[in-house]
Amino acid sequence: MTADEVAGLDQGQLVALVVELFARVETLAAENARLRSDAAKNSGNSSKPPSRDPVVERARQAKERQEKKARSGGKRRPGKQPGTKGSSLEMTDTPDEVIDHVPSACGGCGASLADAEVIAHQRRQVIDIPVPAPVVSEHRAQTRLCQCCGKTTTASFPEGVRGPVSYGPRVRAIVVYLLARQHVPVQRTAEAMADLFGVKLSTGTVDSIYSEAGRRLGGFITALVALLRSLPVLHADETTDRLGTATCWMHVVSTSMFTLIHASVTRGTEAIVSAGVLIGYRGVIVHDRLALY
Repeated sequence: MTADEVAGLDQGQLVALVVELFARVETLAAENARLRSDAAKNSGNSSKPPSRDPVVERARQAKERQEKKARSGGKRRPGKQPGTKGSSLEMTDTPDEVIDHVPSACGGCGASLADAEVIAHQRRQVIDIPVPAPVVSEHRAQTRLCQCCGKTTTASFPEGVRGPVSYGPRVRAIVVYLLARQHVPVQRTAEAMADLFGVKLSTGTVDSIYSEAGRRLGGFITALVALLRSLPVLHADETTDRLGTATCWMHVVSTSMFTLIHASVTRGTEAIVSAGVLIGYRGVIVHDRLALY
């Protein structure tokens, strides 16, 4: 609209124009603030990945790394780093085995020391692991004949003794530890069990042991959900993983002592309801302002 067109407007039209212009200014101001905020975000102060940093920011970060490297002498020092807590091996007063090393002859005259007095000794200790070997325990359920009535009764096998041959709790625990804690793939877990312990497992057996462990955690998960719901402050977040070619969302609810990780094919409310902690929760949730929370 030109200046002449504005001059020809009456009072009502001028008021309408001013209102419209104010609305545009507010919209542009909000848009400007958002763009400035987005422009200021980088991988160091937000959840943006480094690949989305602008060229200038990546150059600044590279320069900062170079300067830090120069201040530290050009490379990372080997061993303990400044500021970290040190640790060292300590001797035990109760070794499992003591091996005495006896000098065969005097270092001065060459005489035999077979019956010589021991006046001192120096100690050094070696920590090692004994050669692991599987131990096979055979369980026999006896059938006995009653001398009074002639009826036969057979004893029951203990829980976990299933089928003609099965794997014990330690084997199963190590399998689950390698899979769940160390994230070793199924095939390599089977290889590790054979190489380290001489226990040969098929990949199907490894998978079934892991699945059973998951089922056995049902009661613990229920108790953990109830505990988390009773706490005054929780942290909530989520991240992605791959399930074959599909995306799987890992929803996390945690404190400094407890963590619940709930896997779901969705990032939405359905996953929160299924996890069972946050729906109806009345405490404080620390999160990244995702609208879901």
